[in-house]
Amino acid sequence: REGMRSNAGKATLALPPFAELSADDQMARVRAARNELLKSDEFARCREAAWRAVDAALDAESEAVLTRRPAAAAPLRQSPAAPSTGLSAALTPPPEVSACGKVDAVIELAGLGAAQLLSRWPVDTELGWEAQALAWLLNSELPPPLRRTLWRIKLRARDARSRFLAKLAESPLAIISPRDAEILQQCQVALLSADPASLSDLQRMRACASYVDSTDPIRFALEQRAIAAAVAEEAAAGSPASAASLPRKPAPPREAFWLVPLLWVLPRSECDAAELAERYTAMLAAAKPHLPSATGKIITPPAGRDGARLPDAMQLVAHADAALGAHIERAMGGALPARSLTSVHSSRLGVGLFSVAATQFVWDVGIISGWEHVEHCIASALILIRAGLLACAKSDALKAYMEATVPQLTVPQLRAALERHYMPEIRRNLHAPAPDDILPLEPSELVS
Repeated sequence: REGMRSNAGKATLALPPFAELSADDQMARVRAARNELLKSDEFARCREAAWRAVDAALDAESEAVLTRRPAAAAPLRQSPAAPSTGLSAALTPPPEVSACGKVDAVIELAGLGAAQLLSRWPVDTELGWEAQALAWLLNSELPPPLRRTLWRIKLRARDARSRFLAKLAESPLAIISPRDAEILQQCQVALLSADPASLSDLQRMRACASYVDSTDPIRFALEQRAIAAAVAEEAAAGSPASAASLPRKPAPPREAFWLVPLLWVLPRSECDAAELAERYTAMLAAAKPHLPSATGKIITPPAGRDGARLPDAMQLVAHADAALGAHIERAMGGALPARSLTSVHSSRLGVGLFSVAATQFVWDVGIISGWEHVEHCIASALILIRAGLLACAKSDALKAYMEATVPQLTVPQLRAALERHYMPEIRRNLHAPAPDDILPLEPSELVS
């Protein structure tokens, strides 16, 4: 209550209470205190002791893991069927990892340890502060165990699992949609577009999508109509050739693509049908303010929390690279046709555009900071391939080059582009710590 005091010789300076400072002043005060701490001998000794303890424990555990690993090792995993009210009981490290060497084993073990800490995260709080409290993980390359736990924390639907089990108890037919055959075809198209190697998950994907459709079939019809109308509107605004190139058979609804990354991150060995239904239900319900929503025949344009229209990927490109944005707009034949270059991929949240690893990273960004930031990831990808895009003079060439080249981008490339062009502003809007504000535990030259 009396505030913080600073002594300088004989003078005493009274400072206002920390809670009464602005966010920027609080951050400045914390940074100043941190910088002083980093210079102290006490911190240096503490860091050395902590690192030696962590290094010794990881070394011993990884050696033990590699010693007892069978020929066909399974990856570190979490036990399936984690209840939606908590995750601590679901974390059961097995005696082996899938890593080929000691470094890989250490990384997986560290990821599992971090996941065990995150599993204690509160399910609900009155203030809802947990929605942004994990923002310090933003734009990080997460190991699989940590990603799995993070997604489970963020994608929660309290009653979805119990509703699934109740319908399954009635009859196995109760969880099958009347449109099951059509849904199977849609899932197959989505899997082939995203990752043909994932076709082994087709029946698992179909079962989940069919169940969700059986609970709310009209919404899928509305979303399908909204996407078809939006694509037709953009194509009509472009050249006659683009309007004539519209597919005769509608593509799978965007929701079908949203299920694919859940299959990757929550494989069958980690996640039963009830949990998959819960995570998918939560994913469908998550706010996606950058996408148009449908109610009957009305399409509502995307808008942010303040009611202003959110920038799409092409607007973000033009803001960061005016020359590239102008070239794409010119080659596509106008601003509205230029948006069609990325609008479908935006509606699918990047699924089918990026590689499997990059898609999971893009979804990490969306899950942590908000799904509207998928647009920033797509814009970053376009900036990364700008040289090739500038060489394309026609819309068909632009699209073909983008869809052939973006899947080759790596996660480190995307991270670097995001950090250079968009992450500082995103962090400011989320009140998330900057990378320099996070103290890593690094080995010193005394630790071999």
